[in-house]
Amino acid sequence: MKLFLQTSSGRPVLVLWQDEVVIEQRFDQVQRLDYGVELGKALAIAGRSMAEIDGIIVDIGPGRLGATRSAVAFANGLGFALGLPVLPLNSFVILGVYGEATYRRPCLVLRKAARQQFHWALVRGGQITEAGFSDTGQVCPKTYTGAAVVAGDAAPEMVSLPSLSGAEWPGLNEVPGQALALLTPCLHPAKGMVVPLVDTSNLGIDDG
Repeated sequence: MKLFLQTSSGRPVLVLWQDEVVIEQRFDQVQRLDYGVELGKALAIAGRSMAEIDGIIVDIGPGRLGATRSAVAFANGLGFALGLPVLPLNSFVILGVYGEATYRRPCLVLRKAARQQFHWALVRGGQITEAGFSDTGQVCPKTYTGAAVVAGDAAPEMVSLPSLSGAEWPGLNEVPGQALALLTPCLHPAKGMVVPLVDTSNLGIDDG
């Protein structure tokens, strides 16, 4: 059974997953959230035990840095204490893979950095094919000019997408627990301590 912590939207989601959702909990109050306490509650509700967890999937951003840092720190600590692998997923992959599969078109994921600044990535075929950073409020993928679904925490009035022939904005800023059925191929154990993704300038095309 896997524990999944999705936090980069600023609204944490805790999921227990074993080929399907065992339990899924969403929270509004980021500041006072104690992941250890909430995990204990979720296990109790589901009638499961800590010993059944065999891996920890954690959202490393980019996104809301405070929420992401807290979840990553908890994942690292729990993984070390229990001897479990930590499996990091960046928010481009989380949103992009789900968005592409759900809306059946490439997914452009936008994450606000500051004011008119955005981290962005294009997901096609279940993987990141292009990524970048915009400090002008304009995002122009070079490898794709068709229609795309846009995910993340930007709104249409915040950013210009002149190179795309069309854009659908479904308000997708976090995914349901069932998205793990699509994300499982992207899971790879970290080789050391996991850290939040804050610099996307060197993001590899196949990075998860």
